[in-house]
Amino acid sequence: MTAAAFRPPPGGLFLLLLPLLLLGLHYGYEAYIADACLERGGSFDYETWTCSLSAQFDAARPYLHRHWGKAVIALSFSLSGLIVLLWSWLRHRRR
Repeated sequence: MTAAAFRPPPGGLFLLLLPLLLLGLHYGYEAYIADACLERGGSFDYETWTCSLSAQFDAARPYLHRHWGKAVIALSFSLSGLIVLLWSWLRHRRR
């Protein structure tokens, strides 16, 4: 068998890409609602995801500071998907 015949297991690709995609969508959604609030002239509270036209909120901490737990979980699942892919690739090479 050649290396070109190797087809990675779909579970490994799923574990590798889906958590990163979901984290990116979460980041994008947060940025979208914050931008919509700021365009209306409001102030967006990133901690509670609320928009206020009268109150002023403090500057937001960076995304990874606010959502470090979600990022760690997503990266852990993604790393496990990478391990599954590497393990299946190594098993394939030994044959």
